[in-house]
Amino acid sequence: MSGFSGHRRAIVDIAFATFGEPAAWSGQPSTVTIRLRSGDQDDRFGSISLKRRGTILRVRSWEVEAPKPGDEVTLGPDSGNAHYVVGDGVMLDTKGVWDCPVRRTL
Repeated sequence: MSGFSGHRRAIVDIAFATFGEPAAWSGQPSTVTIRLRSGDQDDRFGSISLKRRGTILRVRSWEVEAPKPGDEVTLGPDSGNAHYVVGDGVMLDTKGVWDCPVRRTL
């Protein structure tokens, strides 16, 4: 890790250490650090546009190599043992962080 990419990774690590929370990810031998973000998503059907509330789970690519739809993520007791399932549309950003649309399960 050197140069700009090393600095970028260090900044991402600081953000996850500060704002992230531990979670169990299906198929991972140890806990990972995730960040949750919610916001409006725009769904279009022809000329009709619908807004809905969506949740994005962010995880570093060096913790989870390739998240896939159906992966299960469980947060710890500090977060009420919330349980999420990864959906379609997983994307890797330029900082090496996966953006995973998720839905909360009971």
